[in-house]
Amino acid sequence: MKRKVCLVGGEDVHKRIALSSYLIDSGFEVTILGTSTYDFPSPIKYIHYNLVRSFSPLSDRKTIKWYKRFFAENNFDVIHTFDTKPAFLLPIALKHTKTPITRTITGLGTIFMSNSWFSFLLRKVYFTLHRHVKHRVFKTVFQNYDDKDLYQSHHLITASNYELIFSSGIELKNITQRATRNNDPFTFICIARLVYEKGIVNLLEAARICQNKGYNFKYLLVGPLEEDSKRLNQDILNQYKDIVDILGTRNDVFDLLLASDALVLPTFREGFARVLLEAAAVGLPIVATDVTGVREFVRHEQEGLLVEVKNSEALADAMIKLAVNQKLSAHLGENAYKHVEKFSLENISKQYINIFIDAINQHS
Repeated sequence: MKRKVCLVGGEDVHKRIALSSYLIDSGFEVTILGTSTYDFPSPIKYIHYNLVRSFSPLSDRKTIKWYKRFFAENNFDVIHTFDTKPAFLLPIALKHTKTPITRTITGLGTIFMSNSWFSFLLRKVYFTLHRHVKHRVFKTVFQNYDDKDLYQSHHLITASNYELIFSSGIELKNITQRATRNNDPFTFICIARLVYEKGIVNLLEAARICQNKGYNFKYLLVGPLEEDSKRLNQDILNQYKDIVDILGTRNDVFDLLLASDALVLPTFREGFARVLLEAAAVGLPIVATDVTGVREFVRHEQEGLLVEVKNSEALADAMIKLAVNQKLSAHLGENAYKHVEKFSLENISKQYINIFIDAINQHS
């Protein structure tokens, strides 16, 4: 008899399709709940529901009621969440039921990077809700040490109900090409949501610094502009169009990686930056900030160069160092290509399967 697992997430829940294929191969029957508009392949059963990612107590109450009704009508052996809100809304909804719940904390979001009073209050609410459900959750999976330490320090998990699984994995079987890395000029690519906390302004400033020092590199900035503030907006981006190719959202990201010489990611914080795996899988060396969600993959002077966060000058110096030293660039790229094998989806899926089986056996 097949075990039934339900994966619960939000708008990017389609990213769990590859994991689902490994679960199915291991004898699981997979149902996914989310807000994605993606077409899910058979035999995955996909169900769309309403989930508002931003602060919305009224909407959250409706989501909790929906969870209660859905899981009362549908039985599963284990339920796993992948998004910020389901991580506490679902255990609240199923507080008095017994189906094992596991979850992955994929990141803590902007409320943990902001010093505003509103973010401070939201963090207090966040902590309270997670304390309320910590005994209902069989296992919490963290993708970096800092998130785990934060949950422990605020007593949001018990002493034993957590695991560390670095990243959500990458399907290396589908990646058969490597970047040739022979561009003239040397080409850096940054793939990210264009928000201030991704270090976009620091990248733009670093590009200008490199230009002022006489280095005419090429820069590809890929991703949607999701901020319109004094810190980052379209007018700011336009000031750098003479040196940075601002490409917006693209459907050919893999081809752009293959056409680049290095990845640059000046982010302030990540859960675990998947783009690092994507770049390493095609053999690109990396320049990034020494922050949570980056250092779990990139080791300084092994897979890439790590610099101080929010330091545009240091970022520019590292980019110059990598671009002008062909031997260093090749060495870091080769190391990244080998290192990413540890983060293959095949390896990651085995860890999740073991967690799900343990949860089911403990419940039985």
